[in-house]
Amino acid sequence: MVSRNTIKANIGKLYMKEKIILKDLLLSIPNRICLTSDLWTSINIEGFISLTAHYVDGSWMLKSKILNFCHMPPPHTGFELSKKIYELLQEWGLEKKIFSITLDNASANDVLQNSLKS
Repeated sequence: MVSRNTIKANIGKLYMKEKIILKDLLLSIPNRICLTSDLWTSINIEGFISLTAHYVDGSWMLKSKILNFCHMPPPHTGFELSKKIYELLQEWGLEKKIFSITLDNASANDVLQNSLKS
């Protein structure tokens, strides 16, 4: 029987291996990447953010990959959202390859959009 610690370690290694492959792929495509992001609160009042990349591959096929799904502690202001998204983009090395970002209709997105422009 395999312990939960071994399974956790194996999943972590697999995740890092696949992340490196995807990161290399995203950095190698010649065109820019579009993003979608969504923020929501779970039933137990925990905030989460998702970040998805959309791009056209070498065969002209539209691809979508979830880059991050992670905890987003409050406050959920536009400033904090822009800080978190920029942090995630830096983690992937994509901060200079973005063409557009589509957000949900939350009121904090006005500040977020202005923060990401600069």
